[in-house]
Amino acid sequence: MLRPAVVMLVLLVITCCFFLATHAQQQQSQPSTGGNTTGSPSCLPHERDALLTFKRGITSDQTGLLNSWRQEGEPNCRRWSGVRCSNRTGHVHELRLSCAKFKAYLVGEISPSLLALKHLKHLDLSHKELAGPTGRLPEFLGSLKSLKYLNLSYINFHGDVPPQLGNLSNLQSLDLSDMGAASSTDLSRLTRLPSIQYLNLNRVNLSTVGDWPHVINMIPSLRALHLSGCSLAIANQSMPHLNLTDLVELDASVNSFNHPMASS
Repeated sequence: MLRPAVVMLVLLVITCCFFLATHAQQQQSQPSTGGNTTGSPSCLPHERDALLTFKRGITSDQTGLLNSWRQEGEPNCRRWSGVRCSNRTGHVHELRLSCAKFKAYLVGEISPSLLALKHLKHLDLSHKELAGPTGRLPEFLGSLKSLKYLNLSYINFHGDVPPQLGNLSNLQSLDLSDMGAASSTDLSRLTRLPSIQYLNLNRVNLSTVGDWPHVINMIPSLRALHLSGCSLAIANQSMPHLNLTDLVELDASVNSFNHPMASS
């Protein structure tokens, strides 16, 4: 008869073998990370394709900013220049293509393929020649509902800023400064941005906007507001009643106010 100690040893060996076999099977069933040695998941194929479509809308890239954006050789877009992905899900979270030094060397248009990036939180296309053939700021950008940061400054857009940008309810920072000949006749759409903290509209033509201080007063989340060179001609009785308790930075220089800006 086997001794109890021997029986226990046999049972322990069987249990260990079963555990190792089960663990190996689970490892084989896990999805591949696309050769990513960090263990983070690869970017999702449909989001990679969206970025490649965006690249096809670029007609000139003299500095090779997007050279790493290719399906052959490096299909994992998390390793592409300017692209940041979630370490947990692989979704594209950030697209940072700004570089003031190389403004003239990325030319083309902003492709609506970006709408496939449902989890995009940060979009910076500033200092690029991306106005496209129409020269208009794309309305579809207002459908990127996850955006928290949007910077389109120094893109030579003209015409009205589309009201659809007011649909970006998660937006915390918006920079539309120095866009050439862009204008807006209505700032009330900004009140639909409950989380906005930084707003830069420098040199956007606001000459036809009426009681802009009243509108700004309805955005209590603001911490920095830039309205320099906006052709604002009126700072009426609403100005002394501004109640932006969190505002720490206000620039309304180079405007044509018909009387001094008072404070309460």
